[in-house]
Amino acid sequence: MLKKSFIVVLLVVSNVTIALNYLPHESRPRWSFEYHFGGVHNFKVPLTIVQQGHPDIYIHRAEFETEPFTGPHYWDWRITKWFDFGGISFESIHQKIYLINKPAEVQRFGISHGYNMCLINFHKSFRWMNLVLGGGSVLMHPESTIRGLKYPEGPGFDIRGYVLRGWVINTGISHQVRLWKRFYFSTEAKFTFSQARAPIVDGYADVTNIAFQFIFGGGIDFGYQKEKR
Repeated sequence: MLKKSFIVVLLVVSNVTIALNYLPHESRPRWSFEYHFGGVHNFKVPLTIVQQGHPDIYIHRAEFETEPFTGPHYWDWRITKWFDFGGISFESIHQKIYLINKPAEVQRFGISHGYNMCLINFHKSFRWMNLVLGGGSVLMHPESTIRGLKYPEGPGFDIRGYVLRGWVINTGISHQVRLWKRFYFSTEAKFTFSQARAPIVDGYADVTNIAFQFIFGGGIDFGYQKEKR
């Protein structure tokens, strides 16, 4: 799974490099930064839990909740370099998932301190919107108790509890409204598709997440120039 993650990231980065090499010379690149809140709908997908010495646990339609406005909160931030044709961005999405329809063997299963999607995106600009397509990997902080065995977690911000796993694909349509000078309001509707292997005690869980995410927030355009009259 980790090898697939690096392959996905490598392919995306390679395409970014190629795109940069073919930029038109008259382009005037600028930077922007956006921070969003949002809501998430997680589709029901299979979940497999493998634990040494026990039969595999298979949930055909695993139901996950995100609870975006309950701490730790859902957030999304993105930094983008814009060119005449569109843009290239790095984006981090703090997705969370909590398993609702737990079988008897599963006392707790969630990734609440971050099913973090780390993405490199391409943006294609049109008159009133931007099309977004990207890919990357998942930086997760798994929390679970399976058959009474609790996966170890550290206190506070448990940096040692984070693992890089799997792959993620991001697609979306975004729209920005200028508020004042370099500041603007930003919205985006997106679908994310991801798979990752979360460690548990004496085993692992193969997690698939397909989600619709609607995000909203603010942005700052560092290359803003006042229009000439």
